[in-house]
Amino acid sequence: MASLMFQTVFAATAATIVSGAIAERTKFTAYLIFTVAITAVIYPISGHWVWGGGWLSSLETPFHDFAGSTVVHSVGAWVGLTGAIVIGPRIGKYSAEGKARAIPWVPFPCTD
Repeated sequence: MASLMFQTVFAATAATIVSGAIAERTKFTAYLIFTVAITAVIYPISGHWVWGGGWLSSLETPFHDFAGSTVVHSVGAWVGLTGAIVIGPRIGKYSAEGKARAIPWVPFPCTD
């Protein structure tokens, strides 16, 4: 049970890394679907490669991942990159001529 909770939290963490890559470009329901795919399919496969006796753990020089740093962050990063490529740039990122626009800085509104 402890291992299940440990892996569940790591799978959820990988999904939160993706949220930063696709922020403001997807609907919430699309993000929920993305999260289910990551936690139910993608993370368990890559986690098994390292911790479940998969091919990375059975190499001649076995791969070691301490505390999930590689598995969690790599899954989050690769899925986030894939999502960003599929979704495309933010609306307004490029001008009609195809030149990149800087993201405008808006100061935090003062409530005084």
